[in-house]
Amino acid sequence: MSDNHLGKAQFHLAEREEDLYKAFDMAVNLALQQDPDLVIHTGDLFDSYRPHPRAFVRAFEGLLRIVEKGIPIAIIEGNHELGPDTVRRRMTSPLINLRKLFERLGYGKLFVRLGPGAVRIGDIVVAGAPYASKGVKIADTVESLDRKAKSLCESCPKVLMLHQGVKGMIKAIYPEVDFSEIAKSSFDYVAMGHYHNKVVRRSGNRVFAYSGSTEVIETREIPLAGEGKYVLSVEIDRDGIDVEELRLRTRPFIYFSETLSNIQDLYVLIERLKKQLSSQEFDERPVVYGKLSLKEDVRPGVPTLEIRRALMDLSLYVIIRESRITEEDEEKGLLTGVGLEELVQNAIASLDLDQEVRSLALRIFDLWYREGKRGEAFVKGVLGLMEEGS
Repeated sequence: MSDNHLGKAQFHLAEREEDLYKAFDMAVNLALQQDPDLVIHTGDLFDSYRPHPRAFVRAFEGLLRIVEKGIPIAIIEGNHELGPDTVRRRMTSPLINLRKLFERLGYGKLFVRLGPGAVRIGDIVVAGAPYASKGVKIADTVESLDRKAKSLCESCPKVLMLHQGVKGMIKAIYPEVDFSEIAKSSFDYVAMGHYHNKVVRRSGNRVFAYSGSTEVIETREIPLAGEGKYVLSVEIDRDGIDVEELRLRTRPFIYFSETLSNIQDLYVLIERLKKQLSSQEFDERPVVYGKLSLKEDVRPGVPTLEIRRALMDLSLYVIIRESRITEEDEEKGLLTGVGLEELVQNAIASLDLDQEVRSLALRIFDLWYREGKRGEAFVKGVLGLMEEGS
């Protein structure tokens, strides 16, 4: 399990915050149905290093259901859970408080926070390290954990937990580690968080996997929302590794991408969307996300207003991204609607800066754009990044 991001109220909607709690509860239910020897969580249980008490309680209640069955949990921090403690000048995490709470209840041995470290749990050796930003020698950490895991039990199945962007597994803004640096370790199963879509890669008798988030967290995930959200059930034996993908029931998303040449195209699109939303039986009202390329005969802003007005009663929320196509763009085969993220990346890459400064600039943008930190949380996040590099 990974990337629940509990406490996030996507689009500032209480319904979306509750959706994330429901998905987490479903993931816990699926875990209990499997009656596993071990549950692993690869980071971003919370959306913030200072979660709302409601998020903390929901997380605790779900995890408590697991340990009450005598099932151990191994967990690591993701980037959202690591924040600066400016008074003590160190990183802080809500998982520390979770750990203390489970210890007081007598479940300290069943709630294992790895930061970094390796332990033997029954016949399995599990190793893990919290999120580390680019520039930190993650490969060295993996190598150290590999040696530690071997020292605990040479013949036991070995599991590695990371929360990183891995080049060769996913397309990331700034890959923090290369797949080859992980693959040269001896771990049988490598479970990863940070990337929100499911990716399962086999290499011989070994498996490397992102289980993905348990709900849609960022708008960039919406085009792939139809592929579903999952938790992974993994069985390791002498014959190899079997991975079962257990799908979660999550709020539906409707995605479309259209070019509008005139206002008539807009109303044809609206009628099609209304028919689609009315004809399907949804358990919950869907979120609608559309990308519109507008030719010069269509006034910007009108499509967004008209689509939202038409779908208001049929959907939970409507997001429209408009971009303009000019005749020159059409001749060149280009669109001017380049995303903000790509614009920023290109702008930073074009500056005459050394690699470390460029990397820091991208990470600061990531705090603001992807993690949505604002005000005091953003300032503290930037201070934390600067302390890492000092």
